Amino acid sequence: MEQNKSDRSTLEHRHRIGMRIIKTVVAVFLCGVLGYLREASAFYSMIAAVVCIQNSAGKTIESSVNRMIGTLIGGMVGVLVVYSLDTLGILYIELVRYAVLALMLIPIIEICLAIKKPGCAAMACIVFLCVTVNHSIGDTPAIYSIERLFETLVGVALACGIDILLPYQAPSQPEPKPEPEPERAPEQESAGVPEQPDGVPEDEEPSPKEDGEDGR
Repeated sequence: MEQNKSDRSTLEHRHRIGMRIIKTVVAVFLCGVLGYLREASAFYSMIAAVVCIQNSAGKTIESSVNRMIGTLIGGMVGVLVVYSLDTLGILYIELVRYAVLALMLIPIIEICLAIKKPGCAAMACIVFLCVTVNHSIGDTPAIYSIERLFETLVGVALACGIDILLPYQAPSQPEPKPEPEPERAPEQESAGVPEQPDGVPEDEEPSPKEDGEDGR
């Protein structure tokens, strides 16, 4: 009976939609609405919103700060690399560009470690690759990079704002388990001490019958 009740509560918990899911959906939708109003792609802002939403407000703020710092580092390095490759005339030589971009991940990660922000290294690498890999012929490197930076920062800001505005639900407390009945001391069981009969104190013994009572 208790096992069936536990399985049923676990199944209900698995099918319950938590606040983290709701906040992620709201943030992604608002990113899409903002991109629609700007007549621009909301892809990068949506990705940033999904990555930033965590299971508590403190973690979301910390994640958002790391994403903002990583976005700035990856975006600035991406702009410099795109301009450098364009100046050298190898921006659109795919294999050479991919080799350079892969090697550039090393200094980007080292920069994040140097400023003691290892949590922003992944975002910095992602933004760097978004700026450099998706760059196509005819795009102005600076304008393209600024747009990607702006989209990512919008997603981070919306995720942080939604997480603060929508409260988290307090986790449900488990039902207290009944306390087990006290067991008999093992010393008494091993010694074979019998239990005292009701109504007779432990420090007293029943008085022997007087002489002559047995014959009555």
